[in-house]
Amino acid sequence: SLNLRIPEKVTVIGVGGVGSWVALNLALVGTPTMILIDHDIIEESNLNRTPFKITQVGRPKVEALAELIFERRPDAVVVPIQKKLEDLTEYEKTLLDGSILIDCRDTEPLSDIAITGGYDGYNITIHINPQKRSIWGDEPVRYTITPSFVVPPQIIASFITLYLCVPELQTEKEIIKSFDIRELFKQVMGYE
Repeated sequence: SLNLRIPEKVTVIGVGGVGSWVALNLALVGTPTMILIDHDIIEESNLNRTPFKITQVGRPKVEALAELIFERRPDAVVVPIQKKLEDLTEYEKTLLDGSILIDCRDTEPLSDIAITGGYDGYNITIHINPQKRSIWGDEPVRYTITPSFVVPPQIIASFITLYLCVPELQTEKEIIKSFDIRELFKQVMGYE
């Protein structure tokens, strides 16, 4: 009755703060096939913004996330690939065929993705149909370590999941929206 369109096959590139929640959300809505790509391992510092368990610290993120998905969706097909995207073999690249690509890395996203997002503390940016120039401009972007907790990546992951599963939200236009989640909360709740 919700008229959801569940993606059949999704590839999540980067399964840290945002990507881990995107993959878990899509598994919970019933995406049957998922490919997870990330070269990193879980560190204790990741636990404040991801669904990973303390017992998974030191393990590959893709394998730990596959386990979390199987706990909830044992019928899902999950392919964990512990590599950087640019290091995939030709065979591994063929596994991505027919999937929706969701790029959640802290690097320049792929040019053919539908939606991405990022955050800096309480400030969130959601970017639909991103174009390379509008993300990075002419200057290289330097990342810094910023305070982080679980809410911003969960909100971004929820927006990505909503966008992918609700057809009337999808558009061909490029849209970039940035907002402070505290201000959004006040607005929604009717605070003065």
